[in-house]
Amino acid sequence: MAFSHSAFLYDSDSAYASTLTRFVREALADDEAVAVAAAPDRIGLLRDALDDDADAVRFLPADEWYVRPVRTIAGWAHILKAAAASGRSYTRMIGQIPYGGQPATWVRFEAALNRSLAGSDAHLLCPYDRRTLPAELVAAAGRTHPRVHDGIWLDSAEYQPPENLLAELPEPPWPVAGEPALTMPIVDSVAELRSEIRDRAGAESWLPPDRVESLMLALSELATNGIRHGGMHRELRIWVTPEAVIGEVTDDGAAPLAPLAGYLPPAPGVAGGMGLWLVHQLCDSMAIHRSDGITRARFALRRSGVSAASPVPATSA
Repeated sequence: MAFSHSAFLYDSDSAYASTLTRFVREALADDEAVAVAAAPDRIGLLRDALDDDADAVRFLPADEWYVRPVRTIAGWAHILKAAAASGRSYTRMIGQIPYGGQPATWVRFEAALNRSLAGSDAHLLCPYDRRTLPAELVAAAGRTHPRVHDGIWLDSAEYQPPENLLAELPEPPWPVAGEPALTMPIVDSVAELRSEIRDRAGAESWLPPDRVESLMLALSELATNGIRHGGMHRELRIWVTPEAVIGEVTDDGAAPLAPLAGYLPPAPGVAGGMGLWLVHQLCDSMAIHRSDGITRARFALRRSGVSAASPVPATSA
């Protein structure tokens, strides 16, 4: 079996409970692993419908699971690896995104999953509540999922290859205003850049110490990528706002990054490919745009609040 990614459109709690209960019980009957990421009220509804069968399911709080797309991808990959290690030949997952202020970010995530988890022995079913979600997000489900359950299973006529959708729908960058707190050219080494940033970040209390290390790693990876693959003119800018520290690496290299850059886990045993994957996990925002011959990689780290450099562990609720 290969990876399946489908959307479930529903407009009543009874439809939600009956369809997902059937999905889960079919998995349990075949001794498959099951994991569910959803809001507390959805988890409660499904638990009640499953009764004793709920004890065999791993439940994950959606507001902790869906923090950043690549962290969630890494989390699903971890669940799949753990299931395989326990002897389960197949895994069924239910993932209900708590769409909030970043809809484009999570639409892109849904598209990227079709490549990020390709080859996995798993089915990821994503519920969409037509009563509460904007019509454009429900419509986007057909563009990001090859299969749709809307009363019956259907192939999605609107499905787009991830590369096409990601190129069409850019990641919104973290907004900045005014002059940056620091501007530095990126030369042939990141050592001077790292020293300057570390000193300023510590002296001016940009971030807590652990977040400073995340900042250093993110800017090092992006600056090194610019040195290796960018053009002759490379620059780092940093803004410090009450909410976040925002960095932007620019270069005039000729080749734009592939649309899926940063979304794909590094292949086992293959050198390279880890940098952008790590940056996406470390940062609270990461967007790459190219216009007028300039590539801009902008990242942000919140100065306080919840942030995770690794996937949320799978725990029962």
